[in-house]
Amino acid sequence: MKKLICFLSIFTFIGCLCGISFAAEHPGTDIFEHPGEKTVLGASEIIAAIEKHIDSVTRANNGIFPLHDAEEGKDIALKLVRVHKGKVSYIKKEDAYFACTDFITADGATKYDVDFWMKKGTDGKLDVYMTKIHKKNGTPRFVYKNDEVVEVK
Repeated sequence: MKKLICFLSIFTFIGCLCGISFAAEHPGTDIFEHPGEKTVLGASEIIAAIEKHIDSVTRANNGIFPLHDAEEGKDIALKLVRVHKGKVSYIKKEDAYFACTDFITADGATKYDVDFWMKKGTDGKLDVYMTKIHKKNGTPRFVYKNDEVVEVK
């Protein structure tokens, strides 16, 4: 009986710890539509919009996606590896959409996880309003807490 009580206590404690979340990998909620609320774009629409944006910038820059690395104070030339299909979301608080991507430097030496935030413009299309380097070679520069960016020190 003592073993059973001990096991249940440990199981309950671990379950409580798993439910606590202080910081998250990405902001926003899953993409759902709720009756009575405004229509939220689906993941495929968000992915298409970010891919179109990246393609447009890349075409205008001879196959390179230029980005300024504010932390290191330098401009970097990137090539898209992929858009994270499972890491797109709607951020209700901001009425914005979020997409996560992977890039690599043109020389192939450095990997970047770049996050994009988009809002619907007056034409109804998604426009990128913020781009941030989330990780460099797997090392995070910030995390999300309640959909807010919290810098990693």
